Amino acid sequence: MMSADALAKVAVAETTLGQTIAGRGLVACAVLTAAGALQGQIRWHRAVLSPPVVVRILAEVGAGISMVGALGFMPIANATAILQFIPLVTTMAAALLFAEQVGWRRWLAGIAGFFGVLLILQPGAAGFTWWSMLAVSAMLCMSTRDLATSRIDRSVPTLLIGALSAGAVTVAGCVLASITGWTPATPRSIAFTVAAGIALSAGFICLVVGMRNAEMSAVAPFRYFTLLWALLMGYFAWGEVPDTLAWLGIGIVIAAGLYAFGRERAVVRQRRRELAQT
Repeated sequence: MMSADALAKVAVAETTLGQTIAGRGLVACAVLTAAGALQGQIRWHRAVLSPPVVVRILAEVGAGISMVGALGFMPIANATAILQFIPLVTTMAAALLFAEQVGWRRWLAGIAGFFGVLLILQPGAAGFTWWSMLAVSAMLCMSTRDLATSRIDRSVPTLLIGALSAGAVTVAGCVLASITGWTPATPRSIAFTVAAGIALSAGFICLVVGMRNAEMSAVAPFRYFTLLWALLMGYFAWGEVPDTLAWLGIGIVIAAGLYAFGRERAVVRQRRRELAQT
């Protein structure tokens, strides 16, 4: 999905935010609908209108608009680094909202990760722009999306949810473009928008397949490879290099996330041992 963001960053620079979001969402919706139809997942389900699904779709809309908007005004590596805070935010929100047990070590990791995000944003610094807060908005929306997804009836087809979410993002993009105005699209911008939509839908499908066929412990660490990819793309495509404080913040966010993930694995293993002994 990192490639989808990089392609959208190019497209939004040549058109408008609403057009890029609408175009990328339309392509993603078409691909996910086709994939779902081939697997017999595009069908009505009574839980489609349930609160978790509705919240998940609305959060996806907010995440799409915020992330693409952030990419238009800040380095891609910085925006991606902020997204690495998602697992920590999701863990803390689950503890507050759903009374899930979270130890003090993971709470400290969350606090450390928050300070890491502040170092990346650097509020008050000369180079700070309020547009950077869109990346924070995207992170919060994605955390909300993940929490809502965990509450969705497991009988609801995954690709159906993906197609509905992409369709809602498309509509939101069209509404935004109608407010801010349309810009004549060039062949280059169209190509990058279509490529972004294909990459987004392919990433979604690969993520679903990976999560369903592999242990979470094997899949989750790959989240941090997206940051390395973003750093490389930012440098070679746009000449973007994080400053010293941003590098420090990136390191703190990654370290806090990996530590929290390790603690979660330890807790899961302990619970399994306790269940085996009973």
